[in-house]
Amino acid sequence: MHDVLTKAGWRQGRDAGDAAMLAILTTVTVGGGSVFPAAERAVREFHGLRVPPAQDGGREVAATGCVVDPREARFASPQLDRLGAELGVRLFPFGRTDTDAPLAVDEEGRLLMLGTGGPWLLGRTAGEGLAALAEGIAPTRLRAPRRRFPLPGAPADLAAAVRAALVAVYVLHSNGVYGARAVRLRATTLRGIGVVAVDEVFPLGPGSLESSTEPLIAAMTGRLDAAGVRAGGCELTLTIPVPRGTEGPPATVECAVTVGNPAEGPALTLSAGLSASLGPTATVLDACAEAFAAWSGTPLGP
Repeated sequence: MHDVLTKAGWRQGRDAGDAAMLAILTTVTVGGGSVFPAAERAVREFHGLRVPPAQDGGREVAATGCVVDPREARFASPQLDRLGAELGVRLFPFGRTDTDAPLAVDEEGRLLMLGTGGPWLLGRTAGEGLAALAEGIAPTRLRAPRRRFPLPGAPADLAAAVRAALVAVYVLHSNGVYGARAVRLRATTLRGIGVVAVDEVFPLGPGSLESSTEPLIAAMTGRLDAAGVRAGGCELTLTIPVPRGTEGPPATVECAVTVGNPAEGPALTLSAGLSASLGPTATVLDACAEAFAAWSGTPLGP
């Protein structure tokens, strides 16, 4: 990192001082929003640098140069505000690439780019991100996580769906996402226009998850019978309700088990909002995905 930035004029302890603060003030005045400590530190350290692309064309992707000046990205403030709202963090304009993609710093000091295909994480720090851009190190695309895991074994019936949902409850709890104490059943008839016959939350009983399995199957079967439908004649979706009080990225995490869909095989789906695509929640979701892949007996996809 130091080599490519040093060649651009950076040095340890660099502070662009008044020039950086004037650029910050102009950006706030024209683009709106407010600066925060991580953004101020990053702008003061790197403002005014023109970082050229590597001569060798890039290690993993095309090397790209950039200029560090928040005023160069100030007109992208509305886009950055929307992205920040989705990510759950504030963003501040930082500069632009040679391809005119806006750069931004978030509250954790990470460097992001609004490029082709949406937002990209360039580095955990502004310096790391600038060096990665110049050296052609592949960035990480930020998108709402969604992974699908086929249900193991057969038959794929209500009992299998309940067991899979309880596996989800366990995995989410053991990895610190949240501790759910209920399962929601949504049954949609397969005939005609597809009527929602049952949409109800079933609390888990006291004791172990294993001890809740049979009572849960019995309760759901009884509710389907009362609605006048058969489990085998419906698409069944079991979801794990997010407990009250859950906040931040974990609150966007959703886990669903679906059986009986004629267009797709039975599967457990793990998904979340864009805010869960980086930081600690992303790491936790990766751990959950590894656990689900091992349970499903299928390779963990990208």
